[in-house]
Amino acid sequence: MEKRAINFKELWTKNFKEILEKESFENLGDRKLYVGSSDIAGCLRKAYLQKMNNKEISIEQSITFERGHLAEDLVKKGFGNIPFKEQYEVKNDDGSFRSHIDFLIENKYEAIIVECKSLSSSVESPYESWVLQVQFQMALLAQEKKNKKISACIVALNVNNGWHEFFWIQPNTSLQKIAMKKAEELRDAIELQIEPKAEAQGYCGLCPFNSDCPLRLNGCTHINEALKEEAKEILTLNETTKVLNERLDSLKKSFVDKLNNLEIKKLSVDNKVLSLAGGITSTSLDINAWKQGNPQSYENVLKDFSKTTTRAKYLLIR
Repeated sequence: MEKRAINFKELWTKNFKEILEKESFENLGDRKLYVGSSDIAGCLRKAYLQKMNNKEISIEQSITFERGHLAEDLVKKGFGNIPFKEQYEVKNDDGSFRSHIDFLIENKYEAIIVECKSLSSSVESPYESWVLQVQFQMALLAQEKKNKKISACIVALNVNNGWHEFFWIQPNTSLQKIAMKKAEELRDAIELQIEPKAEAQGYCGLCPFNSDCPLRLNGCTHINEALKEEAKEILTLNETTKVLNERLDSLKKSFVDKLNNLEIKKLSVDNKVLSLAGGITSTSLDINAWKQGNPQSYENVLKDFSKTTTRAKYLLIR
């Protein structure tokens, strides 16, 4: 490969990370100094360790997180002439609890929180973490907009295929109490420097602090509702695929027999070409017979010509 004076990949990666850090600080401030809505929406242990440690996230995760900003830009295009405020900050009296609302739409009578979520699939209902996040936001906003009706709209988008949905959320006193209790627990943990209890989340596998997580060390068997719904969808699709594959295999076998009887090797249907393949005799090496019949020869060849491969992890369904 030709040697270049400028290592563009290295330069781009460095600049990309620096810009993201700068934008995050300008928009959200120093997140170590307050408890935010995204902190209490998930695992408090992860939120605590993120604030207490300067653990750098990978460039791949950074790119993935940027999908959220792309989703915000797409949602913003639909506002038209509707007046709105962007990254609107709400906080409690001492500023220890804060949230930066993606978009706030308001008039004399009501205030609507618009929160954008980017995901790689489609969902029928909002995740629990999303709901808890906007309940926290509505609770803080209510302290400021005391005489206005407050509600929230979560706009979920899949930027890969265009799927999108709007979920309306009304204030819920019980959920707001849960959100505030989690915020207080995290604030106390930071002040006392005591690691809070870990909570199972859909992102546990991607958590940068999962290597010594108590849930993982103890063998986590409990999963949250979002991950459980994904598992159910996988099982449903797996069963559907199994039935379809059985039907497809049966149709293919019958169709091949008919083409053979008619001595047809190739045909075109709806701009697709169907042709007969196979029917060729081949010779392969019987490894098991070789190992049993001449183990020394097998070991010698394996020693000189073997290679090691690692298979990527996959999901086994029984």
